[in-house]
Amino acid sequence: MSWFEHLFLPHHTNNQRAKLLHPSSWTLIILAFVAFQLVLGRASRSLPQILGYASQIPPAEIIRLTNVERQSLGLNPLKEDAQLDQAAAAKAADMFARDYWAHISPIGTQPWAFITAAGYIYRYAGENLARDFSDPNSVVQAWMNSPSHRENLLSDRYTDIGVAVADGTLQGRDTTLVVQMFGTRLSINPAPQTQGTFTVQAADQIPTPTYVLLPTPTPVMAAQVTPVVSPFNLTKYLSFAIIGIILLVLIVDIVVVSRRKVDRWTSKSLAHVIFLTILLIAVLITLRGQIL
Repeated sequence: MSWFEHLFLPHHTNNQRAKLLHPSSWTLIILAFVAFQLVLGRASRSLPQILGYASQIPPAEIIRLTNVERQSLGLNPLKEDAQLDQAAAAKAADMFARDYWAHISPIGTQPWAFITAAGYIYRYAGENLARDFSDPNSVVQAWMNSPSHRENLLSDRYTDIGVAVADGTLQGRDTTLVVQMFGTRLSINPAPQTQGTFTVQAADQIPTPTYVLLPTPTPVMAAQVTPVVSPFNLTKYLSFAIIGIILLVLIVDIVVVSRRKVDRWTSKSLAHVIFLTILLIAVLITLRGQIL
């Protein structure tokens, strides 16, 4: 038990502070975590069938959950449109090919260009984007928690929807992109102007694009790859496990020292609590998905 006490409990061999709470131990943990990430990244590229970023996000489920939110408020459900699906897939492919995370591409291509290139002539159009999510519920919930994305998702101006989910490498990081396109086709009596929004804020007047989209590589769709383990989930679980163990050891350390009435400068314990809190917040921010 001596090694256990030395590592996890206040003891005379560790100056009455669990060795795991010493700065040298924290340095080793951080270095080991960084090394784990490097090995994980290399392994995921070498063994994508085992370690891959194919998330469990069926496009049909994104559409279903979107309509559940709409119908809960008495709005008409959106109808899946094959051309909007195609436009969403093309937008995802373009983001991977040009390595950007934005509504407008580095060469100025707007979302509406993908919609019109797919043959969908719209009166109204909109787009929601998400990345780094692992399930459809969290994607739709994140959009619902954002006022601008929620307005897009619940707008009564739209009648059609298209969704694409694609896996690839974006800005040096393996990820999953979810692209949600909304639209209403131009009627027989066309409106005098074309409108579109990214997340439905102010409806700017945007002319129908006339430029031609450059061909882009087809991304690996999530349905085509079924890895055994997700590196994203491994990183998340490992991060929470490390923080949980350190927090537990810190609590035990404080309790044991208090009961033994060990005379020790306790401000270090407060510093540990503050550090763990900051670390936990950083992990939550890093590992949560992003929307745009």
